[in-house]
Amino acid sequence: MSPRLIGNLRHLLAACMLAFTAQASTAQTATLSLTDAIQQALAQNPQQLSQRLEIDRAGAGMAAARAAKSPTLDASASATRYGYPTFVHGIREAGVFPPLDNTIVDLGLTLKLPLYTGGRLAQGIVLADLGQQIARERERLGTQELTFNVSSVYFKIQQLDALVQVYAARIASLEAQLQRATLLRDTGKTGKLDQLRITTLLTKARHDRLQIENRGREAWTLLYQLTGVPRPVQTPTLTRYVAARASAEDLDQLRLQARAQRPELQIAQRQSSAGLAKEEIARGEQRPSVSLVSGLYERAGSNARFYNDWSIGVQLSIPLFDGGVRRTRLDEAAIARRQAELAAQQTQLEVDKQVEDAWNAHAEAGSRLRVTATGIAEASEALAIEALKLEQGVGLVTDVLSAETALLGAQADRLQAQFDLITTRFGLLRATGALSPERVATLVAPDTGTPDANSTEERSKR
Repeated sequence: MSPRLIGNLRHLLAACMLAFTAQASTAQTATLSLTDAIQQALAQNPQQLSQRLEIDRAGAGMAAARAAKSPTLDASASATRYGYPTFVHGIREAGVFPPLDNTIVDLGLTLKLPLYTGGRLAQGIVLADLGQQIARERERLGTQELTFNVSSVYFKIQQLDALVQVYAARIASLEAQLQRATLLRDTGKTGKLDQLRITTLLTKARHDRLQIENRGREAWTLLYQLTGVPRPVQTPTLTRYVAARASAEDLDQLRLQARAQRPELQIAQRQSSAGLAKEEIARGEQRPSVSLVSGLYERAGSNARFYNDWSIGVQLSIPLFDGGVRRTRLDEAAIARRQAELAAQQTQLEVDKQVEDAWNAHAEAGSRLRVTATGIAEASEALAIEALKLEQGVGLVTDVLSAETALLGAQADRLQAQFDLITTRFGLLRATGALSPERVATLVAPDTGTPDANSTEERSKR
């Protein structure tokens, strides 16, 4: 076997072992850390900004509900032409007949203060407050989802970058083997079949690398879409991270945390309470209402001489018959409230399952990462053996190619396992409702490029 081919095989082995910690091959003008990416997304993502505006809108609704209990003061003005003379003002003293005119001008101020509304105004305030709380929980849910998505895409880009480097080393090795096979064929020492096999593998490797590079470009586009800004002409360098040491999680404790923190549960519970408030409002429509009504008026005829007047009183309104409309509204509100209660129960069941699924996924990712470490070691040793056999003239090129393919698969599995380990940690926090930019920073550690830094998870599991 030629020294050049041996050198390329060794280069492939080295590239596979260092692909997890390799830096970008070209210099970049800026570095984008995970924390910066998340903060940019939270500050500029249009959907996130809209959710914050929803909180402000709910706050305006809350202020309106509180103001509904306050007195209302209205001003009015009118000018009316009558077909027959009309009293300009009422009788003010006995024996004095008020003036008559066809044109009457009215100016007035009216004050109305609700005294009793059957609980509708109080429940309106409760409903508005619940609406604002729901808006806050939805914004918190949006923050968690955006944090998870940005983090996942961030690490997906790093995974794809490392995989591209693995394929680059694979292509370099295949190109060297193809040159050797061509030379050997020209000298009659090998057949055309080996050359065709290497060519086929080389073509596929180039196609696979192209696909991975395209997925990487799509991931970059998605990252900037999440951050709410156009993608820059020159892509920054991402800070590389590995999974930090994590303590063991208890499933029952995680379930309790989720029941106390999950935004979806908080929303469902408040929607159930809102359903009860709407039912009380519908019930209040069947009760009497009492208001204090007062007014101050100025009235004049065509001579523009104004006469003042005033009034004050208590207004009672008792609903008697409306064809069953109020009763139907109450029944509708009661059904909606019961539906909200059932929806809250269903959300609880779904949250419990999501926590368990996330817990299992994280445990599987840790186990798979340990398995891939063994797989890479075995595949690397097998490749070294096959390369040595070929060099000594007792091996076959096809065996070397198969060993390289096995190593490539082990390397891809390793990269996927590392990606899954980190993202399942994020998913576990999201399932408990505790995912935040601050918590994300505690789950990862900067990649120092040393084996110890990259094996933190393995050591923590031993």
